[in-house]
Amino acid sequence: MGETVQSLVAQAGGGGAGLLGMLPFLVGMFVIMYFLMIRPERKRQAEQQNLLGALKKGDEVVLTSGFVGKILQVDERTIVLEIADKTRVKVLKQAVMGPAARFVNPPADAKKLEPKKDDGKDGKKDATGSPSGAPTAVPDDDNSEKKSA
Repeated sequence: MGETVQSLVAQAGGGGAGLLGMLPFLVGMFVIMYFLMIRPERKRQAEQQNLLGALKKGDEVVLTSGFVGKILQVDERTIVLEIADKTRVKVLKQAVMGPAARFVNPPADAKKLEPKKDDGKDGKKDATGSPSGAPTAVPDDDNSEKKSA
């Protein structure tokens, strides 16, 4: 029985070495999490704080709700926006997502998408079997019931 107790104590003592072996793995996981999650979020928060601190009268901004407006007044925690003629809104600075130019104006090299005009002359047929774009006849419910009766 004494041998059994001694073997159990020896096995329990070996468990501490296993935890010490996992320590570098845990530290490595924390470092990876820091560089992939924590650090980029802190950068975004710093950029947002710089943006909010630099707001001034006359700037055009976009709010997180999607409103676009021109700043008329800047206070410590709030701003007054003109979102339409003679329509003013007082909002928290935290609601500002960024300058309007970043969200509203499309890039100069962006191509405008125009709907493709389909005149039905290309020979393609749609799901009904008629040339695409051609008018299709829909049976009147009253007439179809009379013919079947």
